[in-house]
Amino acid sequence: PGRGDDRRLRLALREEGVIGADRDYGGRVVRVRTVPDLPAEDVVCLVDPTCHVSHLSAMQRWGLTDRNPDALILTRPDRGTAVARLQSHMDMAAAPEGTAANPFPMKIVGHPPRVRRRTVRIHESRAAGESVQSRDSDARLSTIGQTFLDTLQRPDLCGGMSHVLDVWEEHAETYLDEIVATVDASVGGLVKSRAGYVLEERLGLRHPGIERWKAFGQRGGSRKLDPAGDFVEAHSETWMLSLNV
Repeated sequence: PGRGDDRRLRLALREEGVIGADRDYGGRVVRVRTVPDLPAEDVVCLVDPTCHVSHLSAMQRWGLTDRNPDALILTRPDRGTAVARLQSHMDMAAAPEGTAANPFPMKIVGHPPRVRRRTVRIHESRAAGESVQSRDSDARLSTIGQTFLDTLQRPDLCGGMSHVLDVWEEHAETYLDEIVATVDASVGGLVKSRAGYVLEERLGLRHPGIERWKAFGQRGGSRKLDPAGDFVEAHSETWMLSLNV
């Protein structure tokens, strides 16, 4: 169908009460009125195929924290990467070769401040990380390894560094292989030093991957365990980190 066909069909369906504007996204999203409503996590992921639930919200879904965050924290890639991902998403659902081009290109969605009565907080990053489809919903979550990595990169979005260290102490051994694999694949050495310090010096855990991270250590006043905290003299000589927690 062309755009004219689409407009006529939508008008007819609206007049019959079959579809309508979504209460949070307005006319940007078509809501089928007979479909039951869904939680905010599901809605945002259905509307925006580039985003996933992350940080403290993902920690809560994975059972890593007993905190129930008021805001729904989402991560999605920077605009250029998001556009490319949308194009890939469309290509997978493209019409057979030789037919007309899709007249309805997907667009990056601007999420409203609140979705289904939950505040939505968007974190955009060039390194948005990997996500996985939730088994029991339409939501996508950062993988368990990515969730741990996020706690060291943005502890302020994960309940603060003190809470992050408590979570690592309780759960890191269970997911050690996943954590090491994700940290290995991450760009930059600072997060490797943070992960190495927590796993080796603080928790006494051993893994061949941790030894490799020691090569990324370097001296510098900006190398802190908690990126939001002030520099302190107490430090790890092995990981060259100010232990500012």
